[in-house]
Amino acid sequence: MDDTHDQLVQAYLEYFKANEKFEQRNSVRTHRYVRKCLRDIRALAKERADEIHNKHQTTRETRKEK
Repeated sequence: MDDTHDQLVQAYLEYFKANEKFEQRNSVRTHRYVRKCLRDIRALAKERADEIHNKHQTTRETRKEK
C-alpha cells in the first residue's frame, strides 16, 4: 500500500475531480461526494502530521544520545 503522503496526494486528486463535477453539476450527490473527499483529506493530513511529528521527535532524541 502507498504511504500516507501518496494517499494524501491521491485524495487531493480525487477531490479535484469531484470539485470539477460539483461546479459543473450542483446536485446532492456531487455535494456529498466532494465533502467526503475533503473529510478524507483532513483525516490523511492529520495522520501525516502525526507521522512527521513522531519522526522529528525520534530524530532529535537519537541526536541527543550521540
